[in-house]
Amino acid sequence: MKKLTSRTVNIKDLTDENKRDMYNVFSKYYENVSLEVFSKDLSNKDVVFLLLDVKTLSIQGFSTIANIYVEHGKKTVRGVFSGDTILEKEYWGDGTLGVAFLKYLFIQKMKKPFSPLYWYLISKGFKTYLLMSNNFVDHYPRYEKVTPEYEKSLINSFSTEMFPNNYCEKTGVLAFSSKEGKDNLKCNVAPITNEMREKHPRIDYFVKSNPHWDMGNELCCIAKMELTIPLRYQLKTLNKLIKRNTETILKKIETALGILTSGR
Repeated sequence: MKKLTSRTVNIKDLTDENKRDMYNVFSKYYENVSLEVFSKDLSNKDVVFLLLDVKTLSIQGFSTIANIYVEHGKKTVRGVFSGDTILEKEYWGDGTLGVAFLKYLFIQKMKKPFSPLYWYLISKGFKTYLLMSNNFVDHYPRYEKVTPEYEKSLINSFSTEMFPNNYCEKTGVLAFSSKEGKDNLKCNVAPITNEMREKHPRIDYFVKSNPHWDMGNELCCIAKMELTIPLRYQLKTLNKLIKRNTETILKKIETALGILTSGR
């Protein structure tokens, strides 16, 4: 697998070449997108994680971030809005983006450690939804349980603040008209099969919650940031590494035993 490194860059510090390279990657995977609309949307964000090939340092993907605040009840609630996220297919499975994003959330949380911080995510593709649901204990909506009233109302607050004309409170989904020029995933990008739905309940839940994801509809979600999440992520990564190495060693032992047995 090809490897990535990341750079966290303020939007105002991006060069014109950076923006063109980002657009070139983006337009491979999304329809109904122009450089003008892409640049306008980019200007509304605060930070971007640039995902670079380790050897060439060429841009192979990115994810944009906007820091948001909503009045919820009698309190101001902090949120980190995750915007466009795209990665070249050759790098799918690389965990660099997850690490960069968790680092950013951790830094934001440390600025006000006793104040709640939420990741506000809108997702038209299952991969981004899984990034949230696989790594955040406190996240909604989810297949395991009904969204509590507080979290449901918080999703409504974030969504109506950012997308007042597109959000449906009943479904928890954003829908865009063709006139709005909303980008859609191309039909051959991250398809969802019946086999995937049967095997992975989170993917099945995503499709049930956002049945028109392939038309550009976005499922609105939140995940609560805790200071322990980066540690849990590292432990999870370590467990995967140990399991993979153990399986490799066992296969080598089986092969060696097979050779010895056949030689008798």
